[in-house]
Amino acid sequence: MKGVRKDYLGELEKLHNKLKEHFSDFDVHNSHQLFGKLGVYHYNKKNLILGKDRAVYDFLIENSYNPYTVYRWSLLAKVPEDIRFQIRNYYLSQKQATKIFFARRCETNDSLQREVRELGLRLIKEM
Repeated sequence: MKGVRKDYLGELEKLHNKLKEHFSDFDVHNSHQLFGKLGVYHYNKKNLILGKDRAVYDFLIENSYNPYTVYRWSLLAKVPEDIRFQIRNYYLSQKQATKIFFARRCETNDSLQREVRELGLRLIKEM
């Protein structure tokens, strides 16, 4: 079943519920940072993780979750609804969606105003 994508939002919600059950003080709102740290550690293994972070890492590995995949899911959970729609309908890959999301987040008001102005001028020219 190679072409079938998992519902990353559903999987992330299931994981959050499992983590809440296993770790009573697990904070879902700050989980993105924790998953980022664990995902980087999973591939680099340079920095040590200790305490609660190590326990969560071990929990993910024991339950067959790749920490970097979980980090990507948490990134995708933050993307706007229009990008999620494009992912669901296979217009964008998950990697492309995160690139677009980060590009949008880094845009300033000046660049947006300039882009809207150029689009408006182009529309007027075409009339």
